[in-house]
Amino acid sequence: MNARPIFSREACTLCGTCVADCPRRILAIVDQAVVLTEDACLLCAHCYAVCPANAVAFDSDRLQAPTFRTFAPPEQVFDAQRIDATMLAGAALSRRSIRRFQDTPVSREALADLVEFAATAPSGSNSRNWEFSVVSTAAGVAAVRARLVAFYRRLNRLAGNPIVRALSVPVTGKRLLDYHRLRRVRIEFMVRQADAGRDLFFWGAPALIVVHSGPDGSTPLEDAQYAAYNITLLAHALGLGTCFIGYAREAVNRDARLKTLLGIPRRHKAHAVLAVGHPDVSYARLPLRKNFQVNWVEA
Repeated sequence: MNARPIFSREACTLCGTCVADCPRRILAIVDQAVVLTEDACLLCAHCYAVCPANAVAFDSDRLQAPTFRTFAPPEQVFDAQRIDATMLAGAALSRRSIRRFQDTPVSREALADLVEFAATAPSGSNSRNWEFSVVSTAAGVAAVRARLVAFYRRLNRLAGNPIVRALSVPVTGKRLLDYHRLRRVRIEFMVRQADAGRDLFFWGAPALIVVHSGPDGSTPLEDAQYAAYNITLLAHALGLGTCFIGYAREAVNRDARLKTLLGIPRRHKAHAVLAVGHPDVSYARLPLRKNFQVNWVEA
C-alpha cells in the first residue's frame, strides 16, 4: 500500500477544501469524514497545505519539511501580500552566470542547503525523481576536469578525421558533423588552456552540483531544470555564484567513466551541471537582454 494522508475526524470541519484541491481527485466526503477513494496519492501534500484546520497528516516518513543549515526558513506561507514583486524581480535580475571565482571553498553546509532548496522545486506528477552529485572540493573538481579534458581530447581527434565524420553519419546522424562545424575549434582552445593551467571549463569554481535522473517520470528534464534554477537563485542570495556548464553535461552523458567518477548510475542522464563558488566579480547594473517575440493568442 502506498503512503496516504490521514484526516483527523476531531479537527476536520468538512469544509471540502482538500477535496476540491486534490490534483488526482481521489478525496471525497463520505459519512461525515474525508476519505481516500483510490490508493493513488501523489504525495504532493496539497491537502496538508490547504487545510485551514490543520487536520491532515501523512503516514509516511517520505514527507518532511525542508531543513536548512545556513539560514532559517519561513514558518508561514508567503502569499501575494507578503511578497514584494520589485524585490523578487530585482533578485532574479541581479543573478548572473559567474565565470570568475575565488579560491575560497564553499562550505558543506551551504552546498547542502542549495541541494535542499533544489528539491523543493515543482516536478511533473510530483515524481521528484531527481538526484544530485555534489563535488565539494577543488581537488574533486580538478579530477572531473581532467576526465572532461580527456573526453574532449578524444572527441576532437575523432571529429578532426574526415573519414570518421563521414562514417559516423549512418550511426549518429549529423551530430559529429555539427560538433566539428560549430564547437570543435572552441573546445580545442579550452583544452589547450587547460593544459596551460587555465580553467575555461569550470572557470576555477571550487565546487560542482550535477542534477541527474533516470528515465522515469513524465518530465524529467523539466523537473531537473526547475531544481537547478532553484540552486542558482538561492546561491545568489547566499553570496555565491553559479554557472550552467553545458559542455560538462554533454560529456557526462557520453562518458561512462565520468558518470562513475560522479557516482551517477549509468541509466541516469545528467540534466544540469552547475559550477558553484564565491564570485570574484561584482556587477554595478542590471543586465541588458536580447529581444524576444511574444505571440498573443485570443479565441
